[in-house]
Amino acid sequence: MQISAMQPHVLRSALLHSTILLGGLAAPAWAQSATLADGRVLTIKQPLELFITEGPIWDINTAARTVTVTGKTVTIPATVNGAEFRIGGTAVTDANGQTVDAIGAHNFDRLLDENAVGRDVTPLQSGAVRSLFSTMENLRQDALRPTTRNAAIQQVMQANYFATARDLIPLHPTVLAPTFGSVVGLLGEESTGWVYPATSGGTFKSAGHVYLDAAGNSFLIPDDEAGIELAENVAGGFVTSVHPGGNGVPPSFTMGNLLVVYNQDPRFPASTLGLVGSEIPRNIFLQQAVGQEITVVGYMVSEHVLFANEVETTLVDPTAPIAVVPQQWLFKNSGNEIRIRGIVDRPQGIALSARILNQTFPITLVADPLTGGATFDFRSKGQLNVALVTQVTLEARYVGAPVGTPLAFQQTYLRSVVAP
Repeated sequence: MQISAMQPHVLRSALLHSTILLGGLAAPAWAQSATLADGRVLTIKQPLELFITEGPIWDINTAARTVTVTGKTVTIPATVNGAEFRIGGTAVTDANGQTVDAIGAHNFDRLLDENAVGRDVTPLQSGAVRSLFSTMENLRQDALRPTTRNAAIQQVMQANYFATARDLIPLHPTVLAPTFGSVVGLLGEESTGWVYPATSGGTFKSAGHVYLDAAGNSFLIPDDEAGIELAENVAGGFVTSVHPGGNGVPPSFTMGNLLVVYNQDPRFPASTLGLVGSEIPRNIFLQQAVGQEITVVGYMVSEHVLFANEVETTLVDPTAPIAVVPQQWLFKNSGNEIRIRGIVDRPQGIALSARILNQTFPITLVADPLTGGATFDFRSKGQLNVALVTQVTLEARYVGAPVGTPLAFQQTYLRSVVAP
């Protein structure tokens, strides 16, 4: 398999964006069994029946672990083929803002708006500012409204948004104009005149197959993919102002006339990603933010406030192990050619090599003065019988280090995985 050539940071951004919107820990489409939260074991229906959804969430049933969307009711299983199942795009974070889990059948009630403004809030994520249902739906008062609609909780989320915007705008006085508050809904000094921007509901994307239990009951199981997003909003550019927050005020920064806030909804991530796409401590970015060119993936409330699920940077965590990330693989049996392209976050003082069929090949690193990282483009042609190659091991050693010094990096990649 060959991936088209692309600049490293662009490729990383595209892959990560695709992952958070569509990904998750879903199993492949050929999965044969699934287990529900109540222990029932399902088997895939034959002949196969495929389903796909992408639309605004209509309802959530916490007891049944289902999401209703585009007229279909999709069941979130506990496991698929024995592997624990999680919903892509969701997250559970720790006290440092690092992602430690995601939402699945085991903690499905975290999806509820009421828990996202109450039980599940943390010092770093003080509560949701948008509902999983549309503004109009959540404010319904008629007798036929679904039980998940909650006008009182909608008011709490709106108040969270107003408080966040009110507190953060004055922290960026050199960038945001005095009239910025009116742009984002803070019309006048009195809150009675403030207008919450109407929002659509969260989107549920899924693909999978029909499964059956022992009694023949049918279930739509998203064994290909399942993901939830409040929006699909992306902004890129240079950071013009930053404030680290504190005392209940979240970290924020500006990109031109856009106010960016680290996501405050405990159902979703608020991650900072470094040069190679791994999560780095937030403070590394906040200390160096002004002037950095970044990409932010998140959701808007109003046209000028973006809540960030991912802040993608070219920074590195100096306390983390050296990272070597191959991004493109090519194996050609005809012509006996292998090509590997990738990036290294901290190339200073290391030598990179590839071990293939008991032969070792040096790999040249090309430094990137803008990021401090390096790229590599390894090519072997006619030197190996590529039909026999089943794996490649990349190794990085410290130049001039005494014999016996542990490698800076070592990882083996199976050809069947990286280039099926």
